Amino acid sequence: MQKLERKNDFFYGSIAGSIGAIVKYAFNELAQFLGLAKYDNNATALTVVFSSYQNTPFYWLLGLIHAVMIGAFFGVLLAFIFDHILTPEHYLFKGIGYGIFLYLLNFGVMAKVFDYPAEIASLPSDVIIMLLSLILYAVVTAYTLKKIGFWQTD
Repeated sequence: MQKLERKNDFFYGSIAGSIGAIVKYAFNELAQFLGLAKYDNNATALTVVFSSYQNTPFYWLLGLIHAVMIGAFFGVLLAFIFDHILTPEHYLFKGIGYGIFLYLLNFGVMAKVFDYPAEIASLPSDVIIMLLSLILYAVVTAYTLKKIGFWQTD
């Protein structure tokens, strides 16, 4: 029986995606702290499951956990894409493309499904920060895949 996973895609992808998500979360929190964005990562990470959230340490921790789980999922997806579709050449450039894809998926198609605060779409600074954070996530995830030896498992 042939298996779809060839290079421990789930293991490497979930680790790389989790690391990328932590970097993304820190970037979003810093942007909000500096006043560059009104909404932090919890506006998107928590509203995937909850109908609302609060700015408390409990919700911040819960949002971080959600962000890491979501990041791990999309890291596994990126590992599968690199394993079955893309080559590792120019992996950082391909990571940028993946980040843009995630941005369009997340804020184009899924924003209403996940019931993000409607105001996010009308705040240019928040939109730009979200785009940059998803590109950062994808580039860090791709870079981490390289550093932890994903392509050396051939």
